[in-house]
Amino acid sequence: MPNPLLVDLPARRELDTPPHPTWTSTERTVGRAACWAIFLLSLAYVPAMLAGFLANGGFDKPVADPYLAVMEVLILLMALPLVALFACVHSYAPANRKTLTLSAFALVTLAVGITVCVHVVLLTAGRQLDATSPGYDLLFSWTWPSVAFALDIASWDFFLGFGLILAATAFTGPGLPVLVRRGLQLSGAVCLFGLVGAATGNMGLRDIGIAGYAVILPVVLLVMARVFAATPVTETSQ
Repeated sequence: MPNPLLVDLPARRELDTPPHPTWTSTERTVGRAACWAIFLLSLAYVPAMLAGFLANGGFDKPVADPYLAVMEVLILLMALPLVALFACVHSYAPANRKTLTLSAFALVTLAVGITVCVHVVLLTAGRQLDATSPGYDLLFSWTWPSVAFALDIASWDFFLGFGLILAATAFTGPGLPVLVRRGLQLSGAVCLFGLVGAATGNMGLRDIGIAGYAVILPVVLLVMARVFAATPVTETSQ
């Protein structure tokens, strides 16, 4: 059996999948654009993160500016494509899976809302406050434990992790949809594993969760974009 990743699948070739009653041309276009946007932003995010760690001489210290500022801006740019992507996944899902994908959309909306608030606060007020003020590190720093760090972990590890696992249920057909389903499940599970590090105070374990959304998910989205492109429109958008 040939590897599905190596099969040439032009955008016009249709997948043999269950019917998607609300899949319009607009949703297909937005879904593919969101996949590519998140992938390209992740291509910039990972090198910035690695450069920040290398500048510190290792992974045991939080990333500092200018690398941290670049990462935070990239996360803000990623927020809207993430929401749009999960809205499209909900539309793509078969009727008997829509409760699960709607739950996924709600979880990711929470994740995006929290992380946007965290990074806007840190990019603005956090950089204007006196870092030597009492309680600053506990509220605004990326040194564990802090409130900002815990909220961001809740966003990307807890809410996004469960959202990815629920979103995986939308992809029920054979072939490439199987890869997307398993990839989303793996990505979500790795995100959730990051909670172990936060709960135990072991940030080395927590960093494993980063691979779930910063490494595995972008690769899965490349396959998801091909699945979206190959799924026939069942309702013409106006």
